[in-house]
Amino acid sequence: MKRVGCLYRVSTKKQTYNNDIPVQKEACRKFIKTKNDWTLEKEYMELGVSGYKVGEKERDVLQTIKKDVSNNKIDILLVFMFDRIGRREDETPFVVKWLIDQGIEVWSVNEGQREIKNSYDRLINYITYWQAQGESEKISIRAKEERIRLTKLGIYMGYYAPFGYKMVESDLYSKIGKQRKVLEIYEEEAKTIRLIYNLIAINEYGTDKVAIYLNNKKIKRRKKGILWDSNAILEIVKNPIYKGYVSFGKRNKMKGNNNRRQKEDWIIAEKRNDSIVIISEEIWEKANNLIISRKRKSGERVLRLLSGYTRCGYCGNYIVPKGKTKYTYMLCKGKQKTGKCEYRKNYRVDILEGIVSNEIKIYLDTYKKIDLKNEVEKRIINIKERKEKVVLLNQKISNSQNRIVELKNEIVLALMENNQDEKKKIGDEYNSELENLAHLNKNLEELQDEINKNNKDINNLKQCIPVWSKEFENAPLEIKRQILDKLIDKVYLYNDKVEIRVKYPISTILIGERN
Repeated sequence: MKRVGCLYRVSTKKQTYNNDIPVQKEACRKFIKTKNDWTLEKEYMELGVSGYKVGEKERDVLQTIKKDVSNNKIDILLVFMFDRIGRREDETPFVVKWLIDQGIEVWSVNEGQREIKNSYDRLINYITYWQAQGESEKISIRAKEERIRLTKLGIYMGYYAPFGYKMVESDLYSKIGKQRKVLEIYEEEAKTIRLIYNLIAINEYGTDKVAIYLNNKKIKRRKKGILWDSNAILEIVKNPIYKGYVSFGKRNKMKGNNNRRQKEDWIIAEKRNDSIVIISEEIWEKANNLIISRKRKSGERVLRLLSGYTRCGYCGNYIVPKGKTKYTYMLCKGKQKTGKCEYRKNYRVDILEGIVSNEIKIYLDTYKKIDLKNEVEKRIINIKERKEKVVLLNQKISNSQNRIVELKNEIVLALMENNQDEKKKIGDEYNSELENLAHLNKNLEELQDEINKNNKDINNLKQCIPVWSKEFENAPLEIKRQILDKLIDKVYLYNDKVEIRVKYPISTILIGERN
């Protein structure tokens, strides 16, 4: 059996409940039960410890884990999310790397196993911890189990009311004493909801035709100036809330994208709430069945390098490929629907992918040439300064050793002369000098460790980074998309240019293996 150590951490004392971390603990224990050869060996808890503000060496629990790993007490480290290990981009990737190098499997309930088997894994591991992900997203993930529970009870867990509803105060209170808001039908918008369902279920309109109808009738969406489109109609038609069932988890927002989940993965209330019913179940089912029946039966969508990343620089709509041959072009969905968009370039897919790939390689190579050179030079200077300190320390150590020999001789003389006062005075000075020598030797050891660490960093920086662009170029599609997901926000297309918006600059990131 593999022995599992579970690490639970919250950043503030307010996040604990009864001095415990129930959501993380329950999720980890449930995850262990899904593995036949796993057994819970030990649980580590950090209450009120920031994974960003507090460094690895100051975190006692993390040091205990490393000690247990060195003493072969656990085989697996399991966390709710990898950020429980830490959030410091200059430390956490190397903590994970150290654990894996010791033969420890590192797992997250929400993100799976972190493996470093090849250069792609190493690159993705480093990039993962570069991202300064928002605390709100993290809290949302950690609270998932509680949201699921409340949703099944019929409690709406959204922050904003869906179209057709408004949020009103209720007599319900949360666990922390905060008054809950509940949904109430907003009749002005509910009329539009009924119209949409009737156009589809009775008039048998498609979603594009419904959107055009609403825009022509100048029926407003909630956001001013935003026109109706097929995606907005589809969101409404597929939402079970309009037949009285609140839901949660219809979309996956975990990886920068906002992708719809399969219906069987949704969390839906176990009972209907009659007070929020706008559409009868019969009409709701009929509308959804008609949409399903109209789906193109052309097989699975072809996954491309830039799928989900391309947007129109003029209207902000998705730009999607049209066609299945080599000469597939990128067309603006906004222009297809309204005909008013300025976009007219229609880039060829293979050419556009080449443009973006080249820019990414240049982006990586630029930092290889500039930032890495600076980082290597910094470490060389650092090594030089410490070597100078080593010379001074060695001189002090030599002086201290000589003084200790002198004091030993003086103690012998004092004993021969039976001078107790002198013997005590010399003995105190002797003990003090021994402590001084031990302190000097410790400082020397720390300086040597820093010099060795800087030398190792220099070697790793030289060996790992220069091949990034080649690694990206030679990587399979799935790996390329993982790397793009970490680096790129969106690619905006204009008639005269392609604008690649990067999530996070990597100029401050250091790649290396640290223990």
